[in-house]
Amino acid sequence: LGIPLAVEALANVDVQGSLGLFFHEGKDRRGKKSTRVMALTNKHITSSDTTQDYEYSGRSGAPQQFIRNCGSRRFQQIVNETRALIATKLGDTKLFAEQLAEMLAKPKSEDEAEAEADEEDLERKQAEKDVVKLGDFLQLLNSTWSDAYQRIIGFLDWAPKIANDLDHRRYTRDIGVIALDDDKFKDNFQGNFVYLAGKYIRDEITSFFYPNAANPPSFKYPNDHLFRLLGCVDAAGLAAPYFMDDNNNACFIVAKDGQSTDLTFGRFSELEAYTCDEFEHDSWEVAVLNFSKNHGNFSGKGDSGAAIFNAEGKLVAILHSGMPRGMSNHVTFGTPGHYVVELVKAQYPHADFDCLKFDA
Repeated sequence: LGIPLAVEALANVDVQGSLGLFFHEGKDRRGKKSTRVMALTNKHITSSDTTQDYEYSGRSGAPQQFIRNCGSRRFQQIVNETRALIATKLGDTKLFAEQLAEMLAKPKSEDEAEAEADEEDLERKQAEKDVVKLGDFLQLLNSTWSDAYQRIIGFLDWAPKIANDLDHRRYTRDIGVIALDDDKFKDNFQGNFVYLAGKYIRDEITSFFYPNAANPPSFKYPNDHLFRLLGCVDAAGLAAPYFMDDNNNACFIVAKDGQSTDLTFGRFSELEAYTCDEFEHDSWEVAVLNFSKNHGNFSGKGDSGAAIFNAEGKLVAILHSGMPRGMSNHVTFGTPGHYVVELVKAQYPHADFDCLKFDA
């Protein structure tokens, strides 16, 4: 999850967002079995006109609105990050080789020297393997993915207009559904998982989710770093926080993984946020505050569409906007997850968010 998305038609205006969730369609509009796998994101990152409903007709020859993995800016960022990581790994390789030479030159007991030398040699060999893998990845980026058409991962299937007056709850509907290209996902699809490694270590992630020592953590960090999202917090659950934060205030700690700010953590209270713009369009939103002043923004431009989830792996909301304060996002807004699932199932009655295989 959190895959960077960009609409082909909006590539020149740098509109980008994140993939929130996968689901299997189950059955098509005629009630026949469907093998299509869909992806959920925001309307405003898939359509230039957010005031009009869009639905792909499915007719032969009907034009499709293609969706790419990464716009030009995000793709170049990946290339730069890969090159920087290769340089770091090459530096590690050189360092381990020098440390190994120094150890072998010093007089030590045979067993101690052999053990230290073996450890340094293993680290050096791992760094060398990492360099080869990263080099292959960089070559793939430059030879294939640099072509924007090779990064097309599907087409827009359904994107109703943005609205917040559909019923008395006045939640924001800002959703777009993408029909995925089988060839791009079939071999490596695993379902709705968030990759936790990279930005924080295991103990840091546990302490984020449970900042108060009085709340023993039930969160279990997965050995493969892949944290599964399964189910969603219902309306009653969103109004009843079940543990205390580090200031002994009732709250939830939530997380999201988006293309702009990666994995971040924030504080969500049981109080929904009322918003009203200059056109007197009002709505109720899930509001997430930044975790602390020291941990940066919970979200940034490009994170729209990302899934916001809790320590139990349940969907809390789909991120759609933020409230800027100065140069940062003070508050992040999202549509409650249970409402998003409700909207999706109204359009795709047999939608299944729990499948672990592409061709399930």
